[in-house]
Amino acid sequence: MIRQISVFIQNGEGRLAHVLRALAAKDINIRSLTISETADYGIMRLILQQPDEGLKALKEAHVMCNETDVFAAELPDKPGSMYQLTDMLTRADVGIKYAYSFLPQNTSNAIIIFSTSEDDRPKVIEAIKENPAIRLLDNDKLLMR
Repeated sequence: MIRQISVFIQNGEGRLAHVLRALAAKDINIRSLTISETADYGIMRLILQQPDEGLKALKEAHVMCNETDVFAAELPDKPGSMYQLTDMLTRADVGIKYAYSFLPQNTSNAIIIFSTSEDDRPKVIEAIKENPAIRLLDNDKLLMR
């Protein structure tokens, strides 16, 4: 499992810049970012190089945020790899709440970040153990990528 910071922001001019300014001011590196939105607000999900410092910086800037544990699966960056991951999880009866990806600079693999229910977490770990092409990363291993 890795640590993800979720930020709740109103849709409005300058709101995203405010969040990013808080992180930049403390020299916090963003490894991955995704934003989903509704008419009134957005949810920004961040993987940060320094999650503790990033969470502190955001709270000091009065940004509404929280921390969540999510999976980071490293898999080959080639067609069909994400299908292989999702098919394997489907067969293990695991539902994925959301997912996003990023491509680290120093490897030819992709990283898929995904969330499941807490009850499904043991099934994820067991299913991935059966596939040597996919491996789960913890914060330390992820941040070295």
